[in-house]
Amino acid sequence: MALKAGLEIHQQLNSGKLFCNCDTNDNGKDLLFRRKLHATSSEMGEVDIAAKTEQIKLFTYYNKSCNCLIYADEEPPRGPNEDAVRIALQFAKLVGAKVVEEMHFMRKVVVDGSNTSGFQRTGLIATGGEIEYNGKILELDQLCLEEDSCRHGDENHEYLLDRLGIPLLEITTKPQLNDSKDVQSAAKAIGRLLRACNVRRGLGTIRQDVNVSVNNGQRVELKGFQDLSSMPKVVENEVKRQTTLNEIEKGNIDKVTVVNDCFKEKKEFALALRIDKWKGILGNKNSPDNHVRMGKELADYAKRAGMKGIMHSDELPAYGIDGDETDQIKRKLKCKENDAFILIFGKEKKVENAMNLVIERIKTNGVPAEVRKVTPENLTKYLRPMPGASRMYPETDIAPFKISGINVSKPKTLDEREKNLPLNDEESKQLVSRELDGKFNYLNDKYEIPKLISRILLHTLPQLNDEGEKISIGDLEKVLDLFKDGVLVKEGIPNALIQSSNNEEIEINSGNIDNEVRDFINDLIKEREQFIKERGMGAVGALMGPVMSEFRGKMDGGDINKILMKKIKEIL
Repeated sequence: MALKAGLEIHQQLNSGKLFCNCDTNDNGKDLLFRRKLHATSSEMGEVDIAAKTEQIKLFTYYNKSCNCLIYADEEPPRGPNEDAVRIALQFAKLVGAKVVEEMHFMRKVVVDGSNTSGFQRTGLIATGGEIEYNGKILELDQLCLEEDSCRHGDENHEYLLDRLGIPLLEITTKPQLNDSKDVQSAAKAIGRLLRACNVRRGLGTIRQDVNVSVNNGQRVELKGFQDLSSMPKVVENEVKRQTTLNEIEKGNIDKVTVVNDCFKEKKEFALALRIDKWKGILGNKNSPDNHVRMGKELADYAKRAGMKGIMHSDELPAYGIDGDETDQIKRKLKCKENDAFILIFGKEKKVENAMNLVIERIKTNGVPAEVRKVTPENLTKYLRPMPGASRMYPETDIAPFKISGINVSKPKTLDEREKNLPLNDEESKQLVSRELDGKFNYLNDKYEIPKLISRILLHTLPQLNDEGEKISIGDLEKVLDLFKDGVLVKEGIPNALIQSSNNEEIEINSGNIDNEVRDFINDLIKEREQFIKERGMGAVGALMGPVMSEFRGKMDGGDINKILMKKIKEIL
């Protein structure tokens, strides 16, 4: 078995929408409208195979945040968004890709309802380039700038427009990955490079697809990875699936037969089909884990015609069909001992369409080129056929956009930003991961106290934020000025930040605080003298509690500890 895999990464860019002037905040009111979409032919007069499989449906759209007419497909697009183009060009510089002189947008037919216009606009930015992962090199194929699709609503026919039109950078790699773990490592490496640019963060802002084939067979696109940790297992399971499919003999079928008269209770319309020597191949719930279960594969095809699924001989009698009815179907189809049959019933037109899709799949030997969805069980299920070249045709509403003269600076990678911080690896990673290194560098250039600034940014401010306090950069600078002047101790910083944010007077160290602490410690030692003699220097920890409780924020804890230890030594 020889695995060949490549990646398709789709990353949302942190700019306005690609072809209108609206922002991407979900703060608009719902404006409801409906559209019916259907597949159109390309310039060559052909309808793409993936578009053909979509039924003509009436889709309902809820327009949130983007309340202009462009993404309701009532007005021609503007743009493209120059900020989005610049971000894409920065990534092209990071990976050493060759930028094209002019960007020409194309229309990609999409009639599943995820775009109001029935197509997605996409333009080529650059070709080539490479990324490094685990000491290996993965070559890139191309970088494209395209518009994101709608989000699904509560029902299958409902879509939300808040995501539609957000710029996506699509990164396609060459199929050079030969190990399932390399697929995950390469995806992580691309993700880290992307975060060097101004990209959106959070759940759903980056999506990874994996193209998989074995032994130079057909390419299968896997979509819908929930997280990178599942990638190796999903790829391994897909390799097993494809390997098993290549070992299954092509199914020979008989004519489709109406079997309405085989049931004791009348069915609306029922069609059955015999498959020679496929007994056991269709599978059932008792099949071993490594069984492909062609019955489930065929059921996924039937669902594209609007059916809930199919029934077949490997699982019957069951689901309300008894043994006599099963035998009756076998006799009518003239099934032999090792033959199998498919059964579909429902509305006549849907049943006929579903059976045609099932027949097409049975006739396909080995692994069909298709798009499959990743399931929570780390398996895959059929979504649609692999789209072809007839899916694309030129965009006539957007003029060519010259990009060769646009100068952008090459951003620092996350690795470079981490190495530039005067902190340990863990703190550096946390600051960069949370996009706090810019603020850290600004404050540290001014105050030169890296450890303290790191602690404030990583721990103090998040804790105060959880408590409902909103601390500005001005509050930080005011408090750090007091600390540098020696009138505020580290322990007093959190309280001082709160006071500053509330426009209150900041409590600073009083001139006689040292004497106050010494007097308090002398009284405490007299009171606990016997305890100290019993514990010796082990009493320091127990006595630090009440002293810190009294003087927290007024004097440095380390200084308090030194005074306390000195006084205890004097009586031992």
